[in-house]
Order: sequence, then C-alpha cells, then structure tokens
Amino acid sequence: MEKHINSLLNKFVNESITPDERTMLKKSVSELSDQELKQAMSDVWEQYETKATSPVTFEQIARKLSIKSQSPIRRTLLFIAKVAAVIAIPLLIGIQVHLYITNDELNKFIGQQLAIQVESGEKASITLPDGTKVYLNAATSLSYPSDFGLNQREIYLTGEAYLEVAKDAEKPFHVHTDEVEIEVLGTKFNVSSYPDQGEVETTLIEGSVKLTTKNNSQHSVIMQPNQKVIYSKKNRQLSSLQTTGHFETAWTRGELVFRSAKFSDIIEKLKKRYGIDIQISGDKYNTDLFTGSFKEEYIHGVLRLLQMHYQFTYTERNGKILIKMK
Repeated sequence: MEKHINSLLNKFVNESITPDERTMLKKSVSELSDQELKQAMSDVWEQYETKATSPVTFEQIARKLSIKSQSPIRRTLLFIAKVAAVIAIPLLIGIQVHLYITNDELNKFIGQQLAIQVESGEKASITLPDGTKVYLNAATSLSYPSDFGLNQREIYLTGEAYLEVAKDAEKPFHVHTDEVEIEVLGTKFNVSSYPDQGEVETTLIEGSVKLTTKNNSQHSVIMQPNQKVIYSKKNRQLSSLQTTGHFETAWTRGELVFRSAKFSDIIEKLKKRYGIDIQISGDKYNTDLFTGSFKEEYIHGVLRLLQMHYQFTYTERNGKILIKMK
C-alpha cells in the first residue's frame, strides 16, 4: 500500500499521472490518516531532496523562509516546507483542488493565509501555483491565500520582489502593498515597497500593468515597458521616468548599485543585503553622494571599497560593525 501511494504521488508531482490513476490516488489518500499521509509525502520529499541544487538543509530552508500561518497549524505548514521549498505549496494545493481530498488536516489548511519571510542577508525565490515566479529580496515578506489561483490571484508584499507573472486573461494578478496596488495580466516587473523608505518604486520590464494608489484621492496609471513609476508617501503623488530596468533589477543578479546615494542610505542597504547591524559615529559625509556598484559576497569587501571614497575606519564586535568617520 505504501509503495503504491508513493508511486502515485510521484506521478502526480511529475504530472505524468493518468485519469484512472488520479481517481485511484484520490480514493487512496482519502482513506489515509493524517500521519500516514505525512509519511507518504515525506518519502516523496526524500527523493527530491537528493536532487536539490541548493546545498542548504531543510532546517535552514525553514529558518530562512519562515513559512507561517495565521492559525495554530504551524506544524502542517512546516511539513509543507519539508516537502519542498518551491513545489510544496503548489503540490498540496493541487492535491486538494484537483482531487477534492476530504483529509481533515488538509481541509484545515485550505483557507489559511500563507506567509514567506525572507530575513536580512538572504534572498529567495518561489513558484506560485499558477506558475508565476517571484524573486524576493532581503527583508521581504510575501503572503497569499492557500487557494491562490482557484478563483483569483492576489499576493501581499512588503519589501522588494521581481515577478514573472504567468498569463491568465481570466484571472488578473494583483499585487497589494501598503500604498499602491498593481494589476497584471502577464508581465515582468520589479516592485520595491519597504516600510522604512519614503517611496514605492515599480519598474515595468515587459508587458503592461495598472498601478493604483490607495490614498483617499486614488490615482491610476497604465505603465509601459521600460517605465518606472514612483509613489511619494509624503506628497502622495506619482511620478514616472524612463529606464532600462538594469539598475532596478541589479539585486536579482547579486549586484548592489547606487546612484547619487547618501552614505546613510548606502549603510541601510548594506544592513538588508548582508543581515548585519551597522552603527556609525559621526555624520560628516551624510551629504556626500556616491555612485557605484558592488558585487561582493562579503560585506568587508564592500567596506574596503567604500573606504576609497569615504574616510572612515571600522571594527566588528559581537556580530556588529562599528564605523567611525574620520
């Protein structure tokens, strides 16, 4: 029985299952207890784990991508993370939606809000159930309903993400941030909406999107490729400019790019990128603007390059970097 279930689950994951086998899987899974279902899917995960391209362990994935739920079924969601960091959610939702499983624990799962938290110093990517690819920058959170794609496609974003949205004319894709909403049919774009920044930036690479502000006097704009729209939280105004998108998407290529940036703004980006606390004594160079780019794996390489432009020394103590301006 166990081998039979594992075989059917493998075919389901690989999308090679026949209609008759799908019916058989539906019947077999509905007869399993929650513990038996967990064991069967864990066995499937073990086969994928040996093929993983990432060297991280499941424990590291669970820690770096804290998949959480708003209900007390965290153990279920952590199990989902174990099934596979990228395919798990589409897999379980697919089983529930397409096989109509009556399993109690999975039924509890449906209707919950899933959240992915990427900590400072980390980046991540996820493929949503509809095939949309989302690349998440450091200090970013993404949430969406567990039945995403069934009737509608909506995600909620805080931080920065690059999206390659799967086309579906009947189900527009909506990105919600605190300040703006973006409606998409199928496109590639970058959105940056960090709470500690005074602006929300949306850069369209391909396709077309509709951006709408959420303040009392709503404003909308239909964006075109190579256009960047900036929303000022202070003035509640929209502005736009032309761009190649190379600067805005540099983070997806592992690059840090600065254009006329203040030293304090550079430090804030370094905190997010490398996940380390940085303290500065003295603000002599806060008005001195810097333009440049870095592709350094470790923060010390960036700091040494910055020392060529700014006069400062730094030390690292107890996991913190202390910068002293000369």
